[in-house]
Amino acid sequence: MNKGCIIAISAFFLARSVAIAIPIQVDLGSQGVFTFSQSISFPEPAVQFQGQNIQFDFTFQNDEFIRLFTATQFFDVDVLLRINNSPSPLLFTGIEYLTDSSGAPLGRPVSIQAFPVTNGINEVIGTDFFAIPSIGSARPVDIYGIHLSLNLPNEPAFEFPGGTSGAITFDSDIYGIGPNIPADVVPEPSTMWLLTLGVIASISVRWKLLSNKP
Repeated sequence: MNKGCIIAISAFFLARSVAIAIPIQVDLGSQGVFTFSQSISFPEPAVQFQGQNIQFDFTFQNDEFIRLFTATQFFDVDVLLRINNSPSPLLFTGIEYLTDSSGAPLGRPVSIQAFPVTNGINEVIGTDFFAIPSIGSARPVDIYGIHLSLNLPNEPAFEFPGGTSGAITFDSDIYGIGPNIPADVVPEPSTMWLLTLGVIASISVRWKLLSNKP
Protein backbone atom coordinates (compact mmCIF):
# COMPACT_ATOMS: atom_id res chain seq x y z
CA MET A 1 0.00 0.00 0.00
CA ASN A 2 1.53 3.32 -1.02
CA LYS A 3 2.03 6.24 1.33
CA GLY A 4 -0.67 8.40 -0.30
CA CYS A 5 -3.29 5.70 0.16
CA ILE A 6 -2.36 5.27 3.83
CA ILE A 7 -2.67 9.02 4.40
CA ALA A 8 -6.07 9.11 2.71
CA ILE A 9 -7.39 6.21 4.80
CA SER A 10 -6.01 7.74 8.00
CA ALA A 11 -7.65 11.06 7.20
CA PHE A 12 -10.98 9.32 6.58
CA PHE A 13 -11.01 7.56 9.95
CA LEU A 14 -9.72 10.67 11.71
CA ALA A 15 -12.63 12.67 10.26
CA ARG A 16 -15.05 10.06 11.61
CA SER A 17 -13.52 9.89 15.09
CA VAL A 18 -12.72 13.55 15.82
CA ALA A 19 -15.71 15.59 16.89
CA ILE A 20 -15.93 19.04 15.32
CA ALA A 21 -17.44 21.61 17.70
CA ILE A 22 -19.20 24.66 16.27
CA PRO A 23 -20.34 27.41 18.67
CA ILE A 24 -23.46 29.30 17.57
CA GLN A 25 -25.00 32.25 19.41
CA VAL A 26 -28.69 32.97 18.90
CA ASP A 27 -30.87 35.88 19.94
CA LEU A 28 -33.93 34.75 21.89
CA GLY A 29 -35.70 38.04 21.16
CA SER A 30 -38.32 39.53 23.47
CA GLN A 31 -38.26 38.68 27.15
CA GLY A 32 -41.33 37.61 29.08
CA VAL A 33 -43.58 34.67 29.88
CA PHE A 34 -44.90 32.74 26.85
CA THR A 35 -47.58 30.11 26.31
CA PHE A 36 -46.89 29.36 22.64
CA SER A 37 -44.13 27.96 20.45
CA GLN A 38 -41.65 30.25 18.75
CA SER A 39 -38.86 29.80 16.22
CA ILE A 40 -35.51 31.59 16.21
CA SER A 41 -33.28 31.70 13.15
CA PHE A 42 -29.50 31.45 13.10
CA PRO A 43 -26.79 31.49 10.38
CA GLU A 44 -26.04 27.94 9.33
CA PRO A 45 -22.36 26.93 9.03
CA ALA A 46 -21.08 25.09 5.96
CA VAL A 47 -20.41 21.42 6.74
CA GLN A 48 -19.78 18.71 4.14
CA PHE A 49 -21.07 15.22 4.96
CA GLN A 50 -18.03 12.96 5.34
CA GLY A 51 -19.23 10.55 8.01
CA GLN A 52 -17.86 12.73 10.81
CA ASN A 53 -19.32 13.71 14.16
CA ILE A 54 -20.19 17.38 14.50
CA GLN A 55 -21.33 19.19 17.61
CA PHE A 56 -23.39 22.37 17.65
CA ASP A 57 -23.17 24.35 20.88
CA PHE A 58 -26.00 26.88 20.91
CA THR A 59 -25.82 29.66 23.48
CA PHE A 60 -28.01 32.73 23.93
CA GLN A 61 -26.98 36.33 23.40
CA ASN A 62 -27.34 39.22 25.86
CA ASP A 63 -27.20 36.97 28.97
CA GLU A 64 -30.64 35.60 28.17
CA PHE A 65 -31.94 32.20 29.26
CA ILE A 66 -35.07 30.06 29.09
CA ARG A 67 -36.80 29.39 32.42
CA LEU A 68 -39.06 26.39 32.93
CA PHE A 69 -41.49 27.12 35.77
CA THR A 70 -43.17 24.88 38.31
CA ALA A 71 -46.23 25.17 36.06
CA THR A 72 -44.30 23.95 32.98
CA GLN A 73 -45.53 20.47 32.05
CA PHE A 74 -43.59 19.87 28.81
CA PHE A 75 -40.72 21.33 26.80
CA ASP A 76 -39.18 20.11 23.55
CA VAL A 77 -36.69 21.41 21.00
CA ASP A 78 -36.64 21.19 17.21
CA VAL A 79 -33.52 22.23 15.26
CA LEU A 80 -33.94 22.72 11.49
CA LEU A 81 -30.78 22.50 9.39
CA ARG A 82 -30.99 23.03 5.65
CA ILE A 83 -29.32 20.66 3.19
CA ASN A 84 -28.42 21.21 -0.45
CA ASN A 85 -31.00 19.29 -2.51
CA SER A 86 -30.72 15.54 -1.96
CA PRO A 87 -32.66 12.96 -3.98
CA SER A 88 -33.61 10.97 -0.87
CA PRO A 89 -33.54 11.27 2.95
CA LEU A 90 -30.12 10.96 4.54
CA LEU A 91 -29.41 8.98 7.70
CA PHE A 92 -28.49 10.98 10.80
CA THR A 93 -28.08 9.85 14.40
CA GLY A 94 -27.14 11.88 17.43
CA ILE A 95 -27.90 13.15 20.91
CA GLU A 96 -29.01 16.38 22.54
CA TYR A 97 -28.94 17.89 26.00
CA LEU A 98 -29.57 21.28 27.58
CA THR A 99 -26.88 23.20 29.48
CA ASP A 100 -26.77 25.46 32.53
CA SER A 101 -24.95 28.77 33.01
CA SER A 102 -21.55 27.01 33.24
CA GLY A 103 -22.14 24.87 30.15
CA ALA A 104 -22.74 21.68 32.17
CA PRO A 105 -25.54 19.29 31.11
CA LEU A 106 -28.89 19.77 32.85
CA GLY A 107 -29.80 16.13 32.29
CA ARG A 108 -28.70 12.96 30.55
CA PRO A 109 -28.27 13.07 26.75
CA VAL A 110 -31.30 11.91 24.76
CA SER A 111 -31.41 10.55 21.22
CA ILE A 112 -32.63 12.87 18.50
CA GLN A 113 -35.23 11.99 15.89
CA ALA A 114 -34.45 13.15 12.34
CA PHE A 115 -37.29 14.05 9.96
CA PRO A 116 -36.55 15.05 6.34
CA VAL A 117 -37.98 18.31 5.01
CA THR A 118 -38.84 18.27 1.30
CA ASN A 119 -39.76 20.81 -1.35
CA GLY A 120 -42.51 20.64 -3.98
CA ILE A 121 -40.66 18.07 -6.11
CA ASN A 122 -39.77 15.78 -3.18
CA GLU A 123 -36.14 16.85 -2.94
CA VAL A 124 -34.80 16.85 0.60
CA ILE A 125 -33.93 20.45 1.45
CA GLY A 126 -33.41 20.07 5.18
CA THR A 127 -33.77 17.93 8.28
CA ASP A 128 -35.64 18.53 11.53
CA PHE A 129 -33.75 17.24 14.56
CA PHE A 130 -36.33 16.75 17.32
CA ALA A 131 -35.78 15.86 20.98
CA ILE A 132 -37.58 15.98 24.31
CA PRO A 133 -34.73 16.90 26.67
CA SER A 134 -34.21 15.09 29.96
CA ILE A 135 -34.08 17.73 32.69
CA GLY A 136 -35.68 16.05 35.68
CA SER A 137 -38.62 17.29 37.72
CA ALA A 138 -36.92 20.12 39.64
CA ARG A 139 -38.53 23.48 38.86
CA PRO A 140 -37.87 26.27 38.22
CA VAL A 141 -34.80 25.57 36.08
CA ASP A 142 -32.88 27.90 33.77
CA ILE A 143 -31.54 26.83 30.36
CA TYR A 144 -28.54 28.66 28.95
CA GLY A 145 -27.73 26.53 25.94
CA ILE A 146 -28.40 23.51 23.75
CA HIS A 147 -25.81 20.88 22.79
CA LEU A 148 -26.59 18.94 19.60
CA SER A 149 -24.19 16.16 18.57
CA LEU A 150 -24.78 14.66 15.10
CA ASN A 151 -23.22 11.71 13.29
CA LEU A 152 -23.29 12.75 9.64
CA PRO A 153 -23.71 10.39 6.68
CA ASN A 154 -20.75 9.73 4.39
CA GLU A 155 -22.26 11.60 1.43
CA PRO A 156 -19.66 14.19 0.25
CA ALA A 157 -21.97 15.43 -2.51
CA PHE A 158 -24.24 16.95 0.16
CA GLU A 159 -23.76 19.39 3.00
CA PHE A 160 -25.24 21.89 5.38
CA PRO A 161 -24.75 24.89 3.07
CA GLY A 162 -23.27 28.04 4.54
CA GLY A 163 -25.10 31.31 3.96
CA THR A 164 -28.52 29.79 4.69
CA SER A 165 -30.63 30.12 7.83
CA GLY A 166 -31.39 27.32 10.25
CA ALA A 167 -34.01 27.58 12.98
CA ILE A 168 -34.62 26.46 16.55
CA THR A 169 -38.21 25.98 17.69
CA PHE A 170 -39.11 25.81 21.38
CA ASP A 171 -42.42 24.13 22.18
CA SER A 172 -43.87 24.34 25.69
CA ASP A 173 -47.11 25.02 27.51
CA ILE A 174 -45.51 27.85 29.52
CA TYR A 175 -41.94 29.11 29.81
CA GLY A 176 -40.03 32.36 30.25
CA ILE A 177 -37.23 34.17 28.46
CA GLY A 178 -35.20 36.07 31.03
CA PRO A 179 -33.69 37.71 32.89
CA ASN A 180 -36.64 40.09 33.36
CA ILE A 181 -39.21 37.46 34.30
CA PRO A 182 -40.89 36.11 37.47
CA ALA A 183 -38.84 33.81 39.69
CA ASP A 184 -41.53 31.18 39.22
CA VAL A 185 -45.05 30.55 37.94
CA VAL A 186 -47.03 27.96 39.89
CA PRO A 187 -49.93 25.94 38.46
CA GLU A 188 -53.47 27.04 39.21
CA PRO A 189 -55.93 24.53 40.71
CA SER A 190 -57.23 22.35 37.91
CA THR A 191 -60.81 22.44 36.71
CA MET A 192 -61.17 18.76 37.67
CA TRP A 193 -60.11 19.49 41.24
CA LEU A 194 -62.64 22.29 41.51
CA LEU A 195 -65.32 20.02 40.03
CA THR A 196 -64.46 17.33 42.58
CA LEU A 197 -64.80 19.82 45.42
CA GLY A 198 -68.16 20.91 44.04
CA VAL A 199 -69.42 17.33 43.86
CA ILE A 200 -68.28 16.64 47.44
CA ALA A 201 -70.00 19.81 48.65
CA SER A 202 -73.19 18.91 46.81
CA ILE A 203 -73.24 15.40 48.31
CA SER A 204 -72.61 16.81 51.77
CA VAL A 205 -75.48 19.28 51.49
CA ARG A 206 -77.82 16.60 50.13
CA TRP A 207 -76.88 14.24 52.98
CA LYS A 208 -77.65 16.92 55.56
CA LEU A 209 -81.02 17.64 53.94
CA LEU A 210 -81.94 13.95 53.92
CA SER A 211 -80.79 13.57 57.52
CA ASN A 212 -83.05 16.42 58.66
CA LYS A 213 -86.18 14.88 57.10
CA PRO A 214 -88.72 13.56 59.62
